[in-house]
Amino acid sequence: MKKLLLTIALISTNASAFCFEEAGRVFDVNPKLLKAIAFTESSMNPSAFNDKNRNGTADYGLMQINSTWFERLEAKGISRDVVINDPCTNVFVGAWILAQNFETSGETWLSVGAYNAGYSNRTEKARQKYIGIVQTNLARLNE
Repeated sequence: MKKLLLTIALISTNASAFCFEEAGRVFDVNPKLLKAIAFTESSMNPSAFNDKNRNGTADYGLMQINSTWFERLEAKGISRDVVINDPCTNVFVGAWILAQNFETSGETWLSVGAYNAGYSNRTEKARQKYIGIVQTNLARLNE
């Protein structure tokens, strides 16, 4: 988390290619995978907002950071407003979340699917659908 805070303090406030590259470098995540997730989550819209989650949570920004993360982030000095309003911070938080998934279940598609649908057996179908969309978007970025 200290790495996340320090890096966010040093980055610009727009979600240029630099943000994806730097977030990938800091968290050892493929920057193109981060972009593919951003395309999947928000169509690269930094103002994207979703409040239609069944559990009453909301998702914000390029990486659709779920509101369940805010308490943990705020405890580390990263405010909800910054996550919502600074696209580059949003990318870094998304990269940090994905890196945690990689620590949990390896650098696998399961980890990528869990970024959106979690690890529950009940969400397997949603996770597989999400993985397919991210793979398609990643293939387009690699063309």
